[in-house]
Amino acid sequence: MNLRVQLEGAGGARGIAVGRARVLYPTRFEVDREPLAPDEVDAEVARFLHALDSAREELAALRRRLRGSLTREIGDFIEAHALILDDPEFIDGVTDRIRSGLQRASAALDAQRTALAAAFDAIDDPYLRSRREDLEQVVARVFAAFRRGGGAMPRPDAGAAGTVLVCESLSPADLDWWHEHGLVAIVATQGSVYSHSAILARGLRVPMVIGCGAALDAVRDGDTLLVDADAGRVTVSPDAIDLRRLREHQRAASRQERRRAQLKSQATRTRDGATIGLHANAEQTEQIARARRVGADGIGLFRTEFLYLKPGEAPGEDEQFKAYRDAVMAMAGKPVTLRTLDLGADKPGAGALGVGPEPNPALGLRGVRWSLARRSHFMVQLRAMLRASAYGPVRILVPMVTAVEEIVQVSDLVAGARRQLQREGLAVAEQVPLGAMIEVPAAVVVASEIAHACDFLALGSNDLVQYTLAADRNNAAVASTYDPLHPAVLRLIALTVESARRARRPLTLCGELAGSADLLPLLLALGLDAFSMHPGAILEARERLLGLSRKALRARGRRLLEAASRDEVLERVRGLAEG
Repeated sequence: MNLRVQLEGAGGARGIAVGRARVLYPTRFEVDREPLAPDEVDAEVARFLHALDSAREELAALRRRLRGSLTREIGDFIEAHALILDDPEFIDGVTDRIRSGLQRASAALDAQRTALAAAFDAIDDPYLRSRREDLEQVVARVFAAFRRGGGAMPRPDAGAAGTVLVCESLSPADLDWWHEHGLVAIVATQGSVYSHSAILARGLRVPMVIGCGAALDAVRDGDTLLVDADAGRVTVSPDAIDLRRLREHQRAASRQERRRAQLKSQATRTRDGATIGLHANAEQTEQIARARRVGADGIGLFRTEFLYLKPGEAPGEDEQFKAYRDAVMAMAGKPVTLRTLDLGADKPGAGALGVGPEPNPALGLRGVRWSLARRSHFMVQLRAMLRASAYGPVRILVPMVTAVEEIVQVSDLVAGARRQLQREGLAVAEQVPLGAMIEVPAAVVVASEIAHACDFLALGSNDLVQYTLAADRNNAAVASTYDPLHPAVLRLIALTVESARRARRPLTLCGELAGSADLLPLLLALGLDAFSMHPGAILEARERLLGLSRKALRARGRRLLEAASRDEVLERVRGLAEG
């Protein structure tokens, strides 16, 4: 009988769950270094190529299963891994070592991995250097194919329902796969609360504890685990008291859900009567339906990339129009904000649109830059959006704006698309507001000028944090640097709020910050009064706002901005809790 043990970590995705442990130990490659006989070379090359084909098929199967928001969250990783599997330098390097060095496939693969990893480590750019993780995951996938003789990846056992994965880290693709096969919680020894995996876990409502360093040593396959992601705690072999606490939590969660359900048709107002806008992020029918069920004020961010990330050619005007029209009609008169394509060379599907690989996609041809460089594709999208406006209120939102000239050019293109449609006798709404996303520091500095050139602003907190702090949220090496509560980030948000106020333009906060109910006092203190978030976060946000006084919080906002460090920010945020 195992003894009860408690392990500490940090909450990556809230919730409490109990299940059986499935331990995924770090991959330790079994490398066969016995010299290869010349007459074995062809067979060994074939073995390597067979393993490559198996790894490619696994990725292709994952790509075929993509849906909704997973298309973007997981698609990026699949495409990056697929590119490595097709990279001639990678393939030729291994086959040359087999043929010329008479190395067995596993030894050749290990040697090529070491050589390429050293090349990544020597790169000055931190973003590119962090891509070594993709290389390691691809090599691990090929080694796994070696071990099973190139066959398909085995499925979890039929009794895997109630599985708690214990691992170093988990890619979004693997998280999705396990979620389809009984996953109830995740315990990771590494990771960041802002990683794609943690964000996806929150969207899937899978409790996740990260930074639980002792888990791989303390947990064995089959152990019963109680994962309390709210407290950042994992209990191995929970006792009767622990299980009673779980049942109490489940009953409290059920009561909370019933209580919040009563808020679905209620307007969102603070304690002092201020009206707050709560909008939903969406891109698929089920998300829009949920937004309506929880009483969202509209769709604050409709991502259009999912139409472009499907295999094959780019979507035509009619296909896009139908998708946008259906979204607008589903919201039954509430506004839908359609974001234009935020697609760059690091996204699946980019190649089909004539965008080649870039040395640093995060700083490359993405967002409005891509759209203005591919105006024929952009005009197709703008025409489809304008046609959808005939069926209900539509707003057009432009991502990655850095200069007022960009939004002026887009405005001219929208006007041109409108004239075309009117000449063709197609219906278009009289008013289709045009907005700009403020998500890079340059846009914050010139936000007043951008605001005067458009009708509304949206503040994208995820990219604003990344570009302000030069930290990729998916790079574990800089996870502690990616910090939405950094004083610089808060001051940039406040500057954007002030620019929108002076220009008399509405401003909505999008991104992970918007979906955190605990941070609503901070956000109100900074002057924000409209938010767009995952539909599942809306009722909790509405309930939290009912107890806050916007006027009192705003009066304390200046002191918050005087904080010089994160510790000072946290201290002052705690002081806002009573609002």
